[in-house]
Amino acid sequence: MFDPRDPMERFYWHYDSRRQLSMAQIIAMGSVDVETVALIWLLLEHGVSLTVAGPTDPQPGVGKTTTLNALLQFLPEGTALAYMSGMYENFAFTRIPTINPAATYALCNEVSDHLPIYMWGRVARRYLTLPVQGYHIATSIHADTIDDVISMYHHDLHLRAEDVRRLGLVVNIGLVGHTYPMRRRWLTTHFLQPDADLKHPDDIPPIPLSLWNEFDDSFEHADQAILDDLAQWVGMAQAEFAPALQRRIACLRKISQGQGADNNEMYDAIDEVRQCEKTILP
Repeated sequence: MFDPRDPMERFYWHYDSRRQLSMAQIIAMGSVDVETVALIWLLLEHGVSLTVAGPTDPQPGVGKTTTLNALLQFLPEGTALAYMSGMYENFAFTRIPTINPAATYALCNEVSDHLPIYMWGRVARRYLTLPVQGYHIATSIHADTIDDVISMYHHDLHLRAEDVRRLGLVVNIGLVGHTYPMRRRWLTTHFLQPDADLKHPDDIPPIPLSLWNEFDDSFEHADQAILDDLAQWVGMAQAEFAPALQRRIACLRKISQGQGADNNEMYDAIDEVRQCEKTILP
């Protein structure tokens, strides 16, 4: 059975990539900007689930696993990771009396039918509905657009609309350019609105947080109205949300200079922000 403590098994089960990068290094490479990552950081700290989606045309090195691992650094302090065992998963961790779902992220290497070490069908449906029990999920999938992500979850895997709306953040990444080496970019970042529209209860509206602009290789960001809604959805006062976001932007801008801070330096920077907030927040 899969042992996540063994580095070789983590690599075999596709939980680790050949080249581990910190989020600061990914920013330094131009794949994404500090504003996008700072917002994701803040949302993940408040328990939002996460899907990293890559192209349906399998391309080695697109970076789903690298991106997912880098984002895990932003999970709340004290978070427990439950590693899924693909089609062999029996969800025994949910029956541990002492487990705290609110402090647990269930990590799946990929939701797809490509390999038995991934999840699909009934097993995937149970995994993706863990948020109903209070757990959070983090996974990767093959999907080209946010609409493809929603279609896979809602139609292919037959999740109810309310279950899809609990899945939080969706980052679509891809390779861009027409010459080698192609560039990696975070094409879109969306938040799945958790609240149902009373007039259209089966709608699954994706809220755009960041969109890559191919014309000038820049990123367009959510407006203030969306940020205000996000604060409400994660349970933060709007007066706290804005300065918290700015602290993370400043941190990321500093540590992504040059080639970017490595993973250890990244953890230290994250901890510094959190320790600072403990002294200024009631």
